[in-house]
Amino acid sequence: MANSLIERLERRDYESSSTVFQTVFYSLERTICHAVLRRSPPTMDGPQLLNLGCGPHNYPGWVNADDYAPKRRLRERSFRPNWNLDVTRAWKCPDNHWDGIFTEHVIEHISYSEAVKVFRECLRTLKPDAWLRISVPDAVKYARHGSDEQLCLDAPPFPSPALAISFATQMHFHRSAWDATLMTQVLREVGFSDVRTVSYQVGADPRLIKDDVDKARESLYVEARK
Repeated sequence: MANSLIERLERRDYESSSTVFQTVFYSLERTICHAVLRRSPPTMDGPQLLNLGCGPHNYPGWVNADDYAPKRRLRERSFRPNWNLDVTRAWKCPDNHWDGIFTEHVIEHISYSEAVKVFRECLRTLKPDAWLRISVPDAVKYARHGSDEQLCLDAPPFPSPALAISFATQMHFHRSAWDATLMTQVLREVGFSDVRTVSYQVGADPRLIKDDVDKARESLYVEARK
């Protein structure tokens, strides 16, 4: 019988809603890209800061990392990470490399067991005493919201809490849902020494406070120090 929270999560990962063909094709594409395109991160002048899952948001002086996503690169001119990787597999990155890691609305797009792998890679590659800052949709905020509350600035209020929960857990290819209790416990089990919930634009390392204002109302913010 599994004893730790991580072991229970790994046994209870939700299945993707994708078709079998989509799942197989996506897995094959990622495997090929990982085998052929896997590279070490570029070395930047000054502190080595990682924007993990950057999407279209590239920060000057940072390593802006995202999936290989060859089709997205062709489709979106703003999608130009300077380090491509599969976050759910072992990173080609030395131990104790990063001065800080920021990731915003990325973890909910992977399964719980994959998230554990990402957190372990963050812990391995962070320098001692460096911070990881995580932002994800807060499942509690969605569960408790009122029908007149606009959690997402780019979407109208939800007519019922049930639809709010569905949006947070099923839309935009979300594969996991998080609240403060779950996130902090997983990070502690992974091995981070200091884990805390924080607020929008509040954190231990000012360099990592890159929070998107459009996501502030719906987000959970958690920091963890190696």
